[in-house]
Amino acid sequence: MLSLLLAACNPSQTAMDDLQKFTERIETKSDNWSEADWDDAVVHYSEICQTIERYDYSEEQIHEIGRLKGRCVARFSKHAFDSGTQDIHDAFIELGGALEGLFEGLGK
Repeated sequence: MLSLLLAACNPSQTAMDDLQKFTERIETKSDNWSEADWDDAVVHYSEICQTIERYDYSEEQIHEIGRLKGRCVARFSKHAFDSGTQDIHDAFIELGGALEGLFEGLGK
């Protein structure tokens, strides 16, 4: 009961908790998902990310959010490669190029 009360008082933590739960679910339950399940997961992940963007976080929390997002992206990528979905594969390749260009632009 106390945790529910605290979560209601701290929506930024609730958003992080949602990402944690989603990450655990995609890692443990997704092996037998249908394409419709994966489509739903993409929508749900996007909603969680949009909610997270509404709040400010400490550096430690930002690091944890990034770690969890990375784990989710890894599962989405694995599914894309395993299912042979060329469009998704190409999108991830493009994303990799975009990140590389971003770091080049920042001089890293």
